[in-house]
Amino acid sequence: MATNKKNHLGIDHPLVAIADMDKAAADFARLGFFINPRHHHPWGTDNHLLMFPENFIELISVYDQSKLDMTNEKGFAFGRFIQNSIERKEGISLVALHSEDARADHQLLQQRQVENQGIVDFRRVAHRPDGSEEEAVVSLVMLINSQQPAISNFFCHQHKPDLVWVKDWMTHANGANGISMVSYIAENPADFYQRFAGIYGEQAVSVEEGYLIANTDRGDFEVLSPERARARFAGVAIPCDEQQIPSGIAIRVTTHSIAQARAHLDENQVLYTLTDEGGLRIAASYAGNTIIEIYPENN
Repeated sequence: MATNKKNHLGIDHPLVAIADMDKAAADFARLGFFINPRHHHPWGTDNHLLMFPENFIELISVYDQSKLDMTNEKGFAFGRFIQNSIERKEGISLVALHSEDARADHQLLQQRQVENQGIVDFRRVAHRPDGSEEEAVVSLVMLINSQQPAISNFFCHQHKPDLVWVKDWMTHANGANGISMVSYIAENPADFYQRFAGIYGEQAVSVEEGYLIANTDRGDFEVLSPERARARFAGVAIPCDEQQIPSGIAIRVTTHSIAQARAHLDENQVLYTLTDEGGLRIAASYAGNTIIEIYPENN
């Protein structure tokens, strides 16, 4: 994986939006991920987090329809966006980008003229492993793609990161220890060059026929044409139809032990494809309509 260590705003967490939270949590646990306690947002969504040292996967669903239309000062309703995503297609809804100063990063995007829907500040109750609770404070900068909402982002600034990055939540039965790639499918990947270049700078984004890749300090984004996606994800079905393109389709995680990952999947009767690069590819039907790839951490 080629990363740009100077390029912040890397992959903080992809949001896998699903209708049935209990089923999704059980499905990801079957793959060997530790599922942390459920938390609730003020706009009607709830989540479980699958934590790694530098990023995580968020499983997100709706628990209270009556709160979905809560908006920020620019009229953006986060809960409604998630509900609409679930109705369109379960799976990757948004990808949060890591920020340690939401307001400074918002100004950066304003200068680069990247479309955004402003800042959302919120608080929620965080549950610690010992059963105690504390208030988490979070600032988001919404980067919703008005033309292609399925390829959207937001900056996520955790003001109390110790409430999220809890060591007890980072030991996974499959040995997973980080996200190295999020993959999208689009008819013409080059259409998204300006978006990724606006966030990361032109030097971080490369385009060729049917393919785009953006390097960050916490993993890569790739956008593939349908033809290249079918070749890239050989052995599993692409989890969307023609009407749902563009869409997020896959998350690649690293593991400190591919043997440990294989043993866990075998024990739990999870089918997978062995890739030419030494990874494991798991069909989207096992994981919230999202292809999961597990690769050795030094691959």
